[in-house]
Amino acid sequence: MSELTVRRDETEAGAQPADRRLIGVDHVDKIFDTRAGQVHAVRDVSLSVRHGETLGLVGESGSGKSTVARLMMGLMPPTRGTVTFDGVDLATVRRGDLRRLRAQMQMVFQNPYGSLLPHYSAAGNVAEPLRLHKRGDKASRRQRAIELLTMVGVNPRFADHYPRQFSGGQQQRVAIARALALEPKLLMCDEPTSSLDVSIQAQVLALLDELRTALGLTVVFISHNLAVVERFADRVAVMCLGQVVEVAPTDVLFDTPRHPYTQQLLAAVLPVTRDPLPVPADPWRPQAVDLPLREVAPGHYVRDS
Repeated sequence: MSELTVRRDETEAGAQPADRRLIGVDHVDKIFDTRAGQVHAVRDVSLSVRHGETLGLVGESGSGKSTVARLMMGLMPPTRGTVTFDGVDLATVRRGDLRRLRAQMQMVFQNPYGSLLPHYSAAGNVAEPLRLHKRGDKASRRQRAIELLTMVGVNPRFADHYPRQFSGGQQQRVAIARALALEPKLLMCDEPTSSLDVSIQAQVLALLDELRTALGLTVVFISHNLAVVERFADRVAVMCLGQVVEVAPTDVLFDTPRHPYTQQLLAAVLPVTRDPLPVPADPWRPQAVDLPLREVAPGHYVRDS
């Protein structure tokens, strides 16, 4: 990857207190109305993500991870509770202000080809957010798009190629460049490597790792691949049946998981070369009940089971 160019105002970034949270999710429920009745997708979720931190969000399919991500992005209102971004309640902000806030939070999706505009070139895809937010003229937007493509390792000779002409890994690089176009504070990564070959996954993860460090990004990384989360995240939140059952620094959670569900989840996927994790003789079965989340050690929270 070429040398990274940091465009964010360094004075503004440096003025943020180190312990100040960028995202706050406080006692949030999300209920969907369906023909079959109500679906309680998220139950009493409380999470915070600090400036410059990478939070891993893990759990089985249907655990509520993607719903929490969309709540964090202000793409849907909570049924109960509050979601704040940089201290602003996303449910009460005016539409115009919400549009400006959303420029500061961008998403990288699981399927890069599906997330790109097929009839736009690579440069056109990257420049599109700049056009929508009225940043610069056409020439300056194209120049910035080429800078970003170069930053993420796409040869500028291919700037006018279309998404179908790229490999899956290169498509994801274009999608990452587009996500960076508006210089966001938050990058929401929803299974960004799961559709890629293993060798390409490592390259994309290395790119994301370098970008978050160079640009001071805050990242929420959603994945079912616990090995990837262990490598990439500063803290991990484990979800089951719409609830957060455990939150801890990454090394603590992987070495000493406390909740039975976390223990079972890790025991099922970690390599046999690791020390065995404690798994109850009678496997824990999740129940849709509201039990409290307790702090069992500094920064380590576990829901009663």
